[in-house]
Amino acid sequence: MKKIRRSQGSALAFLDVMACGLGVAILLFLIVKHNTGSSDTESSQQETEENRVELLAQLNEQKDRLGQELAFAEQQKNLRRERSAQLSEIEAKQQTLADLNRQIQSETIRKTKLEQEVVATKPRQATDILEDSQVGEEQYLLGLEVKGQNIAILIDRSASMTDELLIEIISRKIRSDSDKKKGPKWKRTLRTVKWLLNRVPEKSNVIAVVFNDRARILNGGRWATGRDGNALQAIVDEVAQLVPTGATNLEAALKTLKTVSPSPSDIYIITDGLPTKSSSSPILLSRCRNKATVVSGECRKAYFQRSLSSAAPPRGRKVNVILLPLEGDPEAAPQYWAWTAKTGGLLLIPSTNWP
Repeated sequence: MKKIRRSQGSALAFLDVMACGLGVAILLFLIVKHNTGSSDTESSQQETEENRVELLAQLNEQKDRLGQELAFAEQQKNLRRERSAQLSEIEAKQQTLADLNRQIQSETIRKTKLEQEVVATKPRQATDILEDSQVGEEQYLLGLEVKGQNIAILIDRSASMTDELLIEIISRKIRSDSDKKKGPKWKRTLRTVKWLLNRVPEKSNVIAVVFNDRARILNGGRWATGRDGNALQAIVDEVAQLVPTGATNLEAALKTLKTVSPSPSDIYIITDGLPTKSSSSPILLSRCRNKATVVSGECRKAYFQRSLSSAAPPRGRKVNVILLPLEGDPEAAPQYWAWTAKTGGLLLIPSTNWP
C-alpha cells in the first residue's frame, strides 16, 4: 500500500512540471509572436513611404517629360506656321516675277518694233531756209505757229534787251557797243528772230520792224517772201548789226507798222516788258518824266495803254507776243495777255533754254 502512494506523488509532480513548462512555452510563443507583429508593421510603413517617394519622383519625371514634349510640339507648330507663311510669300513673289517677265517680254517686243520703225524711217531733211547750228528744227513753241498772208515781226532793241537783271542792264549801258551786243538776252533775241523767219510759210510775205526810242523797217522797207532765203538772211544780218540801247517806244513801232502796205494780217512782237516811253501825249510825258533810272510801273502801264489807244492795229489782226524775262516789270504779262487774247493771238513766255 505504501508503495502505491509514492507513485502517485511523483506523477503529480511531473504533471505540474510539464504544465509549468507548457505555460512557459505558451508565454514565450505569445511574446515572440507579439514582437514579430510590431516589426512587420514598422517595415510595412517604411516600405509604403519609400514607395510613395519613388512614385512621386516618377510622377515628377513624367511631368517634366510631358512638359518637354508639349514645348517641342508647340515649337513644331510654330515652325509649320512659319513655313506655311514662307511658302505663301514665295508663291506671291513667283507670281510677281512671272508678271514682270511677261512685261519685260512685251516691252522687248515693243522695243524691237520701234527699232525696226526707226531703221525703216528715212532721215528728215532740214526745212529751215536759214542755217543756224544753235536753232533746232522744232515746229512748235508752246502752241505758237507762224502763219498768215502778211506777217510783221516787231523787234524790241532797247537797252533792257541785253540782260534780265536791272543791275546788269545798267552796267551794260556804260559799256562799249560790242559788250552790249554780247548781252545774253540780245543773243537770244537774234535766235528768236531767226526761228520766226525760218517758219514763215513759203507763200507768205514777211516784214521786220525794229524799235527803241524810234522805229524803222528793215530790208529797205520791203516785204520778203517765205521762200526768199537771201532776203530773210539780209534781215537777220541787219538785226545782228544793231546795238540794243535806248528806251522802249511801242507806240512808235505800231505807228510805223500803220505805214506798211499791205496791212499786216498777223503780228509777232519780241520784247521784254511794257514800254518806257510815249511820243504823242505831252501831259502823260510830263507826269511820268523824272530823274529816276527806272520808269515806274504805273507809267509803264500808262505808256502801254496810250500806245494801244493811238496806234493799235485794225480789228481782225492777230497779235502774238514773245515776252522775254525782265526784273521789276510784273505788270507786263497780264497787260500783254489781255491785248493778245482780245485779238485772238497768244502771249508766250518761253523757257530759258529756248530757242
